[in-house]
Amino acid sequence: MEHPIKTKNEQSTGTFEALKASKFRLFWLASLGSVGGTQLFALASGKLIYNISGSEFFLGLVAAVFGLGTIIINFLGGVIADRLEKKILMIITSFCSSLILIILAIVDNLNLETVSIVIILSTILGLISGLDWPVRSSIFTQFLDNKEQIVSAVSLNAILWQGVRIIAPGIGGFIIAYYGTQSIFYMSALGFFIMGIIMIRITPNKSFDKVEKKNSVKNSIFKDTLEGIKYIYENRVFRIIILATYLTSFFGTSFLQLLPSFADSYKLSSRGDVSAQILGILLSSAGIGAVFGTTITSNLKNKINIGKLAFATNVISVIFLLLFGISNFFINENNIYSNPWISYNLLLSLLFTFLTSTFSSIFMVCSMSILQLNVPDKLRGRVMGIHTITFSLMSVGALILGLLAEFFGSSIAVMSTSTLLIIINLYIFISKKEIRNI
Repeated sequence: MEHPIKTKNEQSTGTFEALKASKFRLFWLASLGSVGGTQLFALASGKLIYNISGSEFFLGLVAAVFGLGTIIINFLGGVIADRLEKKILMIITSFCSSLILIILAIVDNLNLETVSIVIILSTILGLISGLDWPVRSSIFTQFLDNKEQIVSAVSLNAILWQGVRIIAPGIGGFIIAYYGTQSIFYMSALGFFIMGIIMIRITPNKSFDKVEKKNSVKNSIFKDTLEGIKYIYENRVFRIIILATYLTSFFGTSFLQLLPSFADSYKLSSRGDVSAQILGILLSSAGIGAVFGTTITSNLKNKINIGKLAFATNVISVIFLLLFGISNFFINENNIYSNPWISYNLLLSLLFTFLTSTFSSIFMVCSMSILQLNVPDKLRGRVMGIHTITFSLMSVGALILGLLAEFFGSSIAVMSTSTLLIIINLYIFISKKEIRNI
């Protein structure tokens, strides 16, 4: 049975409209701590594992185990989010994440770090995130004044993630260079701790809980999980959008996990080892692009069908990703060595990461807006839990990219997966009329 999808006229709203809701505003500000902690962890864990092993495979593996841990719990996390009080769940996950990061920081500080220890702790943190993300993706609607603010809230959450991705890696890269990765893990732990403390003070709108929990105890967790899957399966638009976000994250966005390998080219420059700083500004370039794309999405959605906008920008994003791979394939090591900061290789890399993230973020905001506007409240946790697997697949995809990079080089790996994505997204854009007409 197909479910009606809202048109673009029903979705239009200002980017910052949701900030008028005081509870959402506090939640959004509180999220700075945990989102910042997540971004800093991704930066530092990648740098640490590459310093230990020097292997693209292990670089991909440490990201993959985090993603796999998240995926394992995601389905159950969505059901739990629909059954239990989301506020309590977020407090628990925030403090648990903080504890794991403190342990990792201490291990790193005492020079006891090994590939195995980093992978184990990353897996545990991934399991915790598997519960945290579905809850986070569904709880924010409980802080809004009305449903018309959902698109704005989705955009603002995306701006938060991408905005922190600008600041955290840029600052984090320099902090790692001077104070080591352990300092980043301590900062990440503090961010999650602050999130937990502030969440204690926020009271969600209880009316949302009543709608969601009315039938939550009638079925087993397994049946509740199947109900969410069934809803997606019966809704053709939901099926296509979620599959597209999965593939984009797995084969496309995962290139961010390989950036330490690209940055490593600058290790032997005339200015010394500037790989950590280069890594930071590459990630920041991607973050700036993502924030820019997210900010302009609301205006674009008022002019173009949201479905057409989503998949057109996704195709454009992957084309720029292909160009990023090509530009690094023909890297000029002499140019990098003599003047790394103004080398054309670095300038092209910054340009293409910016453009890739700009158009990718437009696709992600549009796709998530369609889902949030149309999913029933009683299924919101489960459906959005399944959708948040998207972000975990980025880490799992990094394992495949890492394997390809180990044998053929990082540039070939990125070029191969981006070419595949171009073909898939062009097929969806051209052949799926129901998507273009949303």
